[in-house]
Amino acid sequence: MYQWELDHAAQQELAALSPAARTALVTFMDAVVIVDPLQYQRRADEPGDPPAPLRTLHFGPRHEGLVTFLVYPPDDLVLVVRIQWLGH
Repeated sequence: MYQWELDHAAQQELAALSPAARTALVTFMDAVVIVDPLQYQRRADEPGDPPAPLRTLHFGPRHEGLVTFLVYPPDDLVLVVRIQWLGH
């Protein structure tokens, strides 16, 4: 199973989120790492074998957040590199 971490910039972005947004992100990322993060919520029009293991997905109750993460299979690591919250 994969583990997820935050890079330095994402740690700061997480700290700036409301408690509800932080909970939404943690819940979402916990779900991402249970399965294959490169395939999680993959749309039918996305390439099956992405050229780079970098993904950006919506999270939150109304999809008001975006999280960008890098998947590094040799270490079973998912590194969150950017968090954006468009909600209130």
